[in-house]
Amino acid sequence: MDGEAEARMRAGNRRLGRARRQVIDAIAQEPGPVTAGRIIDLLPEVHPSSIYRTLNVLEDLGYVRHVHLAHGAALYELAERVSDVRHLVCEVCGKTTQVPNELLRSLAGRLHRDYGFVLDSDHFALPGRCSTCQRDASSAHHS
Repeated sequence: MDGEAEARMRAGNRRLGRARRQVIDAIAQEPGPVTAGRIIDLLPEVHPSSIYRTLNVLEDLGYVRHVHLAHGAALYELAERVSDVRHLVCEVCGKTTQVPNELLRSLAGRLHRDYGFVLDSDHFALPGRCSTCQRDASSAHHS
């Protein structure tokens, strides 16, 4: 059990029962982002509604962050692992690349300054095409 998760739960006046501990442990043990479905598969003894409620609570407390990569299910990851990265996702092959958040900060600043718009790049990945898919598409057009 992660001490930070426990501290956040207690600070947020949230109960920390067995099911919530199991969800926290499952997320922490995964090497990368995980879907709620994967957590459900890992914890068949925990009711799916408890898993979803726990994910919502953990996100409200800032312990996990969820992101949508293309059209798939939301992925949950520890906020501390990804606080300074954003995701690029290839619309063709689905490859995901993490990039430093700093790349988007200058764009966010310009959007705010020029248009009064506040960019929220945490929630969604930036879609596009990876270099391999660009090269493949270019080769197909020249054939």
